[in-house]
Amino acid sequence: MQLTIDTSLSTRLLDIVADPQAVQDLRAYFEDGPPSTGYPGRWFEQIGSPADQERDRDRLTSDDIVALSALSIRLPITVSAKLLGEDSAEITKLLTEIPADVDLWDVSRSDLSPRSAAYRLFTKFRAMAWNGGEHGTSGVTASKLLARKRPRLIPIYDHQVSQLVDLGKGANWWISLHEALTEEVRDHLTRAHKSAELGPRITPLRTLDVILWMRARHTD
Repeated sequence: MQLTIDTSLSTRLLDIVADPQAVQDLRAYFEDGPPSTGYPGRWFEQIGSPADQERDRDRLTSDDIVALSALSIRLPITVSAKLLGEDSAEITKLLTEIPADVDLWDVSRSDLSPRSAAYRLFTKFRAMAWNGGEHGTSGVTASKLLARKRPRLIPIYDHQVSQLVDLGKGANWWISLHEALTEEVRDHLTRAHKSAELGPRITPLRTLDVILWMRARHTD
C-alpha cells in the first residue's frame, strides 16, 4: 500500500508555530484553575501520575479511558469493557511492539506503515469505536487513545486539525507529519513550549496539537 505525503505541510505548519499567537494559545489552553473552568483538555496528561503512566505504558488502563473525556470522548461502556477485558492481552502485545521512548521524527516510515503495530492498533481502536456507535468520530477516538499511550509518537487528528492543515487528497497524516517536522519547525515548537512554561509531560506533538486546535478555533 503506497502512502501519499503532503510535501507542502511543513510550510503551513511553520507559518502557524512561528506565529506569536501560538504561545498565547498554549498559555490559555493549559492555564490552571478549578476543574470547571478553562479548557478541559489540559487534564488529558494529568490523569494518573507519571510513575503510573510509565509502569502501564504497555497496558491500557481505566485512567486512559477517563483521560479521553478531557478531549470530549466518552466511550460506551461496552467498548470500555472490551478494551480493558477480553481484548487487553492483544492490545498489550501490540503496545509492546510500538516504540515508547522515541519521537515521531526519529522513527522510520516502517514504524508508521499499515503493517506496523501502531497502525494495526489504531485500526483496532477505530473499529471498536465504530462498532460501539461512534461512527462519526471513530478515527478521532482511535488517534486520541493511541496518543495517550504513545504521546511522543502518535499525533492527534480530529476535525478541527483536519480542516486547518487541509492535507492533500489521499495524503496520510502520520507520514506527512513525519516529513513535515523539520528541525526549524521543531525549534519553534521547543521555544513555544518553553515560553508557555509547559511541563515535561507535554510532548512536542501535544504542543503542536494544541497550537493547531486553538488556531482552528480562531478561524471558525
